Amino acid sequence: MAAFLAPWSSLGKPDGKKVYTAHCASCHGDKGQGVEDEHEEPLWGDKSVDSLTRYIHKSMPEDEEETVVDEDARAVAQYIYDEFYGPAAQARNRPPRVELLRLTNNQYRQSVADLIESFKRPQTITAERGLRGRYFNVEKMNKEKEHVIERIDPAIDFDWGSGVPAEKINQKGFSIRWSGSLLAPHTGLYQFRIKTHNSALFLLNSFRGDDDKNAFIDAYVSTRNELHEKTGRKFLLGGRGYPLYLRYFTYKEKIASLRLEWKPPHGVWEAIPNDYLMPEVVDTVTVVGARFPPDDRSLGYERGSDISREWQEATTYAAVDLVNHLITYLNIVSGLDGEERKDPAALRRYAHEFAARAFRRPLTPEQKRIFVDSRFDKQSDPHVALRHSMLLVLSSPRFLYPGLSENNGPPDDYTVALRLALTLWDGLPDKQLLHAAREGKLRTPQQISAQIRRMLPNRKTRRKMQGFFRQWLAMDEREDLRKDPDLYPGFDDHLVVDLRRSLEHFTDDVVWSESSDYRQLLLDKHLFLNERLASYYRTEALPGSGFQKVALPDDQRSGIFTHPFLLSLNAYHDNTSPIHRGVFLSRYVLGRLLKPPPEAIAFKDEQFDPSLTMREKVTKLTEQDTCMQCHRVINPVGFSLENFDAVGRSRSQDNRKPVNTVTDYIDEKDEKVHITSARDFATLAAGSKAAHRAFITHLFHHFTKQSINAYGPGTLESLRAKFTESGYNIQSLLIECTALAVSHQAEDKPLAAH
Repeated sequence: MAAFLAPWSSLGKPDGKKVYTAHCASCHGDKGQGVEDEHEEPLWGDKSVDSLTRYIHKSMPEDEEETVVDEDARAVAQYIYDEFYGPAAQARNRPPRVELLRLTNNQYRQSVADLIESFKRPQTITAERGLRGRYFNVEKMNKEKEHVIERIDPAIDFDWGSGVPAEKINQKGFSIRWSGSLLAPHTGLYQFRIKTHNSALFLLNSFRGDDDKNAFIDAYVSTRNELHEKTGRKFLLGGRGYPLYLRYFTYKEKIASLRLEWKPPHGVWEAIPNDYLMPEVVDTVTVVGARFPPDDRSLGYERGSDISREWQEATTYAAVDLVNHLITYLNIVSGLDGEERKDPAALRRYAHEFAARAFRRPLTPEQKRIFVDSRFDKQSDPHVALRHSMLLVLSSPRFLYPGLSENNGPPDDYTVALRLALTLWDGLPDKQLLHAAREGKLRTPQQISAQIRRMLPNRKTRRKMQGFFRQWLAMDEREDLRKDPDLYPGFDDHLVVDLRRSLEHFTDDVVWSESSDYRQLLLDKHLFLNERLASYYRTEALPGSGFQKVALPDDQRSGIFTHPFLLSLNAYHDNTSPIHRGVFLSRYVLGRLLKPPPEAIAFKDEQFDPSLTMREKVTKLTEQDTCMQCHRVINPVGFSLENFDAVGRSRSQDNRKPVNTVTDYIDEKDEKVHITSARDFATLAAGSKAAHRAFITHLFHHFTKQSINAYGPGTLESLRAKFTESGYNIQSLLIECTALAVSHQAEDKPLAAH
């Protein structure tokens, strides 16, 4: 018998390495790294050894499937898994580490805003919404007396025609002065527009107060009482308020009207909704408007890992612009009074404090000399010295690379404080954190946990959590969700914006509820609807225009799995897309590893029999064995959602045939699970360890900007166990992730001497 054994066998036991070298390495590389023009993707994934064995036995090597079967297939599967395919092998071959990162673009902007705000009164966002309006009668041009009425207006969208705003207002001439704050939901470029038949001035985030000469939009000159409009653009940081003043005037004109509109990021032109207006005036926000090159997203989340010449130039230009701004508005941003701004000693003290807050810790004597004192000692003009000092501070690696301030060994109190602020807020430590660091009260797990719990309800944490959901659910990957207007009339850009806000309301409601239960993200049967959405999605009519939490029938909705925004996002313009929906949910929610297909095949509807349903078309398109290795996971997920059309409405028929959502799914254990609906998948994900790991990993990466595997091989499982023990509490999970990240001991410090 020995004479008939293959050369890689020993006493009848196949040698997996020799089998791989003989039949697989030419296409996959000697270490599974991939081979150009063959199989370029590296060999790694989430299949078990048994699953790999069956796949190799049936399908590999290509065109020679009969050469590696049975025991040979198992031997090579075990070798591949142990050497480079499985998670332990991946961690061994590509050991991740906690990296020294620069500030991301958002962290830079938020840190600058925090730095300047620390010298002023902190913003307070109250619950009341709308703008405070004071209404005046005008007897002559620009001649106002005491205001006639004062009220809170929910929005600025008025068409009085030939009438007046209220009984006591004189139609011959009146003016209105509104004040309050604009609450920006997201970071990005905002467009604003004034439409009026009359005269208006709009001031936003004005560092000159409510001086009309500094209007952001000047629509004061009107012509023959005709409707005219003026526009403006501003970059705003999400989660912050901006002081707003609006002046309106009409005198001896037949028609009176005024509409204040915006187009926020991912939004449409609309009158600014009541949710984003507040009658109390907050202090100004220093916003860095410089253009930065995009942050690295190669690992699926933003991080400051790339140091390019373009980024260095951008931070230099930003620092110059920022310092010019600070010197110009020193009376507003410094907290110094008039006499102090003339006093060289007071300016020097301010420069010391500015540098300490930027570096997130007290200055050493050497740092005081380099960054402040040497500038003031060399310059006769203290304002020039201050300019040079601030420019040096804002360009310093100690501001741009927060990790540089750390020492080897356990993190000190100030390091814990800066890590807490970056992790939860993307910004600088507040006064309470710095006080705790100064008092040595950020050393024990209990002290750190207490600070995290204090910081958790802050609007900055909520802002970052909203960013997590936009990243995890890939909400910003496509701007154009438009559908065929003949097939889906009424599904316009305004409806899409409402759907996006509906999903944001839903995730906020789950996360910040008392239970904060992850499972409700998947299983909850409510939708947040306003009047327009309720009408389109055929639910009971809702009073008013605001969003309300509406319970739907048991068989209609199941959390994010069936939210119409995500269903619409992952669909064609004229039909559903089981593949897009299946890939999205498999990868992001169910936690399945899906590699890019070896050959991308476009879906061309015209090539199919027109009598087929979408499910039948996709089944036919992906029926080959090479496709089904991934599509046996993808297709069942997408098929379970076929009772929702391309805009996420319930349906029972497709192409005049009954919709079929029943399917069999191969789970991560390579076991078959019978599925009848999307709710079955949602229930599966709610209890799936793979889905839990995916959620934890995405959350950890978004908040820490570091690889979870860099914190040790058992970190993910430890977090998952605590997540389970907490009743899948998302807030508790964030506390655990943050505590882990801020307490991590630095292993090395290659740039610490700079």
